[in-house]
Amino acid sequence: MMKPAISCLSVLLICLGAASVHAAQETQDPALRQRAADALARLAPLPLAKGSLPQPLVEINRESADRRWVIGSATQPLPTMTGVDADQVPLSRLFLARQTDQGWQLALEGEDSFAALLEAAPDDWLSADERRAWRSQTVRAKRLAPDATGLGLPWQEGAAWSMTGGPHGYSGESQPYDSIDFAGGDGRVLAPQAGVIYKSCLRNGSGLVKLVHDNGYSSTYYHMINLNTVADGQRVAKGAYLGKTGNGLPCGGSTTGPHVHFSLIHQGKAEPVNRKWLGGWQFFSGSRAYQGYAARDGGRVNVGGRLTHYRGGGDPAPTPGGASGIATPRGASGIATPRGGDGYVNLRGGPSLSAEIVGSAARGEQVPLQCHARGEAVDGVWGRTDIWNRTAAGHWISDGFIDTGSNAPVVPQCPSSARPW
Repeated sequence: MMKPAISCLSVLLICLGAASVHAAQETQDPALRQRAADALARLAPLPLAKGSLPQPLVEINRESADRRWVIGSATQPLPTMTGVDADQVPLSRLFLARQTDQGWQLALEGEDSFAALLEAAPDDWLSADERRAWRSQTVRAKRLAPDATGLGLPWQEGAAWSMTGGPHGYSGESQPYDSIDFAGGDGRVLAPQAGVIYKSCLRNGSGLVKLVHDNGYSSTYYHMINLNTVADGQRVAKGAYLGKTGNGLPCGGSTTGPHVHFSLIHQGKAEPVNRKWLGGWQFFSGSRAYQGYAARDGGRVNVGGRLTHYRGGGDPAPTPGGASGIATPRGASGIATPRGGDGYVNLRGGPSLSAEIVGSAARGEQVPLQCHARGEAVDGVWGRTDIWNRTAAGHWISDGFIDTGSNAPVVPQCPSSARPW
């Protein structure tokens, strides 16, 4: 599930059967603009009085060849504010829309109707990467390890950056506190996990950037400059360049110095970063916006301190023998996550759903993992994957049915002698 897609870029029409929209373009359709603006207005309280705000910006990010299907973005621009001791960013969400004889059907990411539109979309329009990423956003099953995100930090592994602003909302004190500010190092903002990219509000090399990951999470980035040139709807690999920290305000707001405003979304809803694990650190909100701290291994870093991004998938590297495969919120976990509501998941004699059932693990049970191998591809809770984990007892369980905090392997590859097939 982690393989980067080949970028179609200039041949997007051939690769995806879509109209040639390579960067978000403001829609000229007044009906579509109104539907998207109304949906955005219902989403959350606006940071300023509605009458003082510019009109919402409604853009087309991707459209089908017949122009009847659209993935777009609705953004509420803010006045550009200087001398404000806060980090304010515009509220923005992606949407999926279909034009019918009765008009536009439109759903914002996170709305129940988004899933129905996704499944009705033409097969030759959305890529497999897009469908997999978006389907993970529509799953409503409760996660068993709610603090794990499977994401690293948005810079090079092993490097240290400063946390310039602790957990806060898109307009500072707005709730939830879904955002953190980072700066430092070489300034290169990198994808904390693979994901499908979309850009909105592009102005002078800056813009709003979103990555839709395939584990239910999305991440967004603001204030960056010198953005990459990857076309909307393409999958970028973990560690791919997104842009550089800056003071970009392409849709208004404010900034207190060059940095990246990182935000977390889960299944279309703003997700509090309190207690979430990112890159080996667990983040905690303070009593006010921009306060809080990050912790790991009994240590604590306050706002202004430096955070070293763990190597190896953003979490402590596993050691041979499976010691780090024990369930922990840090990410190298083996918490059984049954598909559906059965309350258990089967353990197999080999890395395949057709292999003999040799045991089971109850929902929430900690399963020590020893090594991994590639086997039958499975559509699991966390998306499609061919990763299978061998337990300390010698049984096999698909990575799609356990929460390891990552879509990548978290234990070493199994030696050939450990493979029974």
